[in-house]
Amino acid sequence: MTGWEEPVLEHALRALASGWRFEIVGREHLAGIHPAGEPAIWVMWHAHFLPLLWLHRDEGTTLLISRHQDGERFARVASRLGYRTLRGSSSRGGATALLGLIRSLQGGAQVAIAADGPRGPKERAKLGAVAAALSTGAPIMPVAVSASPAWRLRSWDGFLLPAPWARVRVTYGPPLRFTSRDRGDRHLAARRLQARLDQVSCLAAH
Repeated sequence: MTGWEEPVLEHALRALASGWRFEIVGREHLAGIHPAGEPAIWVMWHAHFLPLLWLHRDEGTTLLISRHQDGERFARVASRLGYRTLRGSSSRGGATALLGLIRSLQGGAQVAIAADGPRGPKERAKLGAVAAALSTGAPIMPVAVSASPAWRLRSWDGFLLPAPWARVRVTYGPPLRFTSRDRGDRHLAARRLQARLDQVSCLAAH
């Protein structure tokens, strides 16, 4: 990737996103957590990242981004939009990435992670966010997005790209908190996260 591509991609996103019309659902769930409250783990599907990247720009949120080539491009653009980034995933650099998430949360940061990234399966929650929540006690904040009109890219996740002037509906669910009892069965905790993400996705789509 050459250096000039970063500002070009950023300007392209700004031009596209400047006309998006956001509708926020579930704003009451953010009380005490966003923007400057307790540390939290914002969790969404990989396909929904772009509208959220724009909506929450310049808030200093820490993003977990894969080490793949596309992830490098995404990380550079995110940095230009005011995000901090951690590199890694459940498949590559997983232990290092998880430690970085935990340290960020312990330092009071807000972090964001795609529950099904970076390679899927599509809309199936993995254990990364759950492990970070169990280690720190931070709540998980589920988020889902829909947009109309919009395009879906021919990628594994059907990446959502709202059209210019699209109506973008962002739905926040109630915080998901785990207790010490959940540490004994992380897969059960992941199923709870799956159910919550399915719920907010359904709400976003209507």
